[in-house]
Amino acid sequence: MSAAPSTPARRALRTVAWGALWLSFPVWFFAFAVPLLPMTAGAKAALAAGCIAAGEALFWGAGMVLGAEVIAKFRGPKVTTGASFVGRRVAVIGATGGLGAAVARAVVREGGAVVLLGRDPSKLGALAHELGAPSIVTDLTPASLRAAATACGAVDHVVCATGLDVRRALRDHSDDDVAAQLDVALAGPVHVTRAFLGALREGGTVALFGGFADGTLALPYYSVDVAARAGLAGFCAAVNQELAVEGRAERLCYVGPAPADTDAERRFTALWKKMGTTMVPPVRVADFVLAALLAKRTVAVMGFSTRLLAGLRALAPATVDGLIARRVGPMLRAAFAASASPDTVSASPTPTPRVTMAP
Repeated sequence: MSAAPSTPARRALRTVAWGALWLSFPVWFFAFAVPLLPMTAGAKAALAAGCIAAGEALFWGAGMVLGAEVIAKFRGPKVTTGASFVGRRVAVIGATGGLGAAVARAVVREGGAVVLLGRDPSKLGALAHELGAPSIVTDLTPASLRAAATACGAVDHVVCATGLDVRRALRDHSDDDVAAQLDVALAGPVHVTRAFLGALREGGTVALFGGFADGTLALPYYSVDVAARAGLAGFCAAVNQELAVEGRAERLCYVGPAPADTDAERRFTALWKKMGTTMVPPVRVADFVLAALLAKRTVAVMGFSTRLLAGLRALAPATVDGLIARRVGPMLRAAFAASASPDTVSASPTPTPRVTMAP
């Protein structure tokens, strides 16, 4: 069936329908606040019933107008068709890490073209040979990234899957720990954006991995990591505002992946299980990232419970912080308070970029 023509009247109807859809939620949920109002029992019952009926009418009325568009908006794009990235070219920075490699393989699986960037020539070469893709050896320094962006050429999307977690008490952080964490987890993605934003085709996205949650959720023994993550989330929001003001369609996406079963994270499996979190296969993270790119999201956080916790913290920060300190804090203290070994880093200084083509 062909789509309805996009006339001014149709566009106005769609705008009204989307407004009705979003309005339906607060109208419906207001019914739960009605019992708190200073009214008679009969009036409360009538008002609550009216709110529910109005919410339902707004929601289903909008659904009748928008139809499949509503379903697609809430369900998200499918990225396991084998063809969802046909015609798209994606640069993956940190491709030699567990998640970066998974994203690169997912792009190729979905019919897209990938350019692999990383700091380890041998690992990069092996992955390039596997995928039949070009590779560029680079690090996260500004000059290296600018040279890599020039060598890479125009792309539809950039995925920066580099990262470093220093999990220990603040008193145990060395000067080098702090510098490395901020260089890799904050300054690095900033330099990636500066170098590659100009290489994006119209409407493209730079997806930056920011670690657990959305940048607002604090965890003990992750202090410098949290600082870098919060800074990166703010950076993404600010750059997206700049792009919107300038009328550009490109966007940055802050990605908060779920704990994944990679070589770097696997040694913490028991800890995550104790905290009630099941580690996911890297391919699930990769598919989540691809869906975020297609949906043009600016914030993409994996896990309903993680999103819920972050949302609750925005409403009641003291309550959530107290809950984390009481329930999660003791487990993290036992794991990291006396730790002296840094976590895995997926990007560090290497020589000037060079381009290598897979055989």
